Amino acid sequence: MSTARPGQGGNDTAAAAREHLDKLVDEVGKIQSELSAMGAKVSKLASEGLSRAQEGAAEGVHEAEEAVRRNPLAALAIAVGLGLLLGAFMRR
Repeated sequence: MSTARPGQGGNDTAAAAREHLDKLVDEVGKIQSELSAMGAKVSKLASEGLSRAQEGAAEGVHEAEEAVRRNPLAALAIAVGLGLLLGAFMRR
């Protein structure tokens, strides 16, 4: 025979529900912490990638400027040729 009194089963159910809720809250907290850490890593990686891209672009501009200084007539001819090509494409 069971020694449980009438109505006590509801208290057991409520306690079990509270226990499950507490576990769920703990798991959600852990997930939030992990997502926050992942977000910080992604932000750092994106920042590093942007810095590398900016450095590469600045280096490319510097190299282009040097090429123009070394060969000004060739640079002028290339600019004129590109202008003519773009003008021809824009007309069509």
